Amino acid sequence: MTDHILSGTPESWTRLPVQTLFSLSKSELDSLQLHWAQTRFQQLQERIPALDALTEKQGVKIITDFETLATILFTHQVYKNYPFAFIERKLFTELTRWLNKLTAHDLSSLDMRGVNTIDEWLTRLDEAGMFVFHSTGTSGKLSFFPRSQTEKEAWVEGTYTFLEAFMPGIRDLHLPVFWPAYRSGRQASMRLITHFGPALAGSDAEYHSLFNAPMSADFMSLAMRMKHAQEHGDLTAMDTIKAIFKTKGEIVTLKARRAGLTKAFFDKMVREYRGRRVFLMASATDLLDVAVEGLAAGQERVFASDSVLLTGGGFKGRKTIADWKGILKKFYGVDQVFMSYGMTELNTYNIACSKGVYHVFPWNIPMVLNPDGTPLPCSGVQTGRAGYFDLLAQTYWGGILTGDRITVHYDDECGCGWKGPWIEDNVQRFTELMGGEDIISCAGVQSAYSDFMEYIAADVPEGA
Repeated sequence: MTDHILSGTPESWTRLPVQTLFSLSKSELDSLQLHWAQTRFQQLQERIPALDALTEKQGVKIITDFETLATILFTHQVYKNYPFAFIERKLFTELTRWLNKLTAHDLSSLDMRGVNTIDEWLTRLDEAGMFVFHSTGTSGKLSFFPRSQTEKEAWVEGTYTFLEAFMPGIRDLHLPVFWPAYRSGRQASMRLITHFGPALAGSDAEYHSLFNAPMSADFMSLAMRMKHAQEHGDLTAMDTIKAIFKTKGEIVTLKARRAGLTKAFFDKMVREYRGRRVFLMASATDLLDVAVEGLAAGQERVFASDSVLLTGGGFKGRKTIADWKGILKKFYGVDQVFMSYGMTELNTYNIACSKGVYHVFPWNIPMVLNPDGTPLPCSGVQTGRAGYFDLLAQTYWGGILTGDRITVHYDDECGCGWKGPWIEDNVQRFTELMGGEDIISCAGVQSAYSDFMEYIAADVPEGA
């Protein structure tokens, strides 16, 4: 592998230009990715208890092809398969024991005395060399992904490479940064903005966030549990969570306050930075709401045309406006709306090209499975459940089976000139398509994963 265009380890690829990364033929890329998937498997199988248990259940001893790899992806539920009691009863030693099954690091001797909140737990893990991300917890429960400092450099370099496609010379470039959310935190997008916001802005004063406070994992956990309880009409849970909100001093009317704060944030941005080149990252819904209101008030082309407007995440159930990108361009004044598609489980996002489809960086292997969990060939055009293997994961298993329905083109060349697999801009959640819980329905695969999930959930203290 040393004479290959992508020589060295996958983490070294993150320092290469985008054009180099998307210049490999399918045969070159397949060979390289399979080699490194096999290498990661050999390095991690016996070091990660959860992976060892899953491979035994699935009868996998060696990875011969991508289809085999697809049978040992962790479901996204794995990372939240801990009892709520661990958090409710402040059993953070037990929560650490659970996390220990998902990482090659030995966390068994970590002292969790004095830890009473999720935020404190994550801080203690950071101090021990971990770099744990948590999800948004939309199901009512936070997922925890056991990254460590080992992965951090590749995460930083890969994100710089991703941003370089939008902002050539980004490492030496300073722009006012606008981020209409919390200033810092440990959820995936918050980890990103915590690191890159101040660095890109060049000063704390030019990094503008909606809230000056960090985003609390404890707050998010309670907020999502409240949302889940509301959706299921669980009045008892809602009353309990409301009481916790009050005792923690949080303001339950944050949603109402946020609307006013968001308007003030964007008003200041437009008033004080008109005509300047800026970096603005936000959800499509937030950007569109402001643009529609601004255009109605007669405002157009607010910023310099080479400003960077980066968005993603869809419209969260809202009906999409046909020419929403045109609306954003007209109001914000940008030449292009930059798009990304990704998830907490992956170290870097998939990047949208000039043709509006998402290209997958070589260190991520996209796989497609039928709804019943059986893998489809990594060739041609495949539509189904999205699976990925992240080759940047060195101390945890990089394989993840998501809840997304995607269409991948493995062989077709994109009109933008980049090579490699690309994903159509029609990603949907299976829960939106099918309703109900997001599960794998195949009885055989489901049985194997049930056994595996029982292993992950083992060692729960009596009465938890």
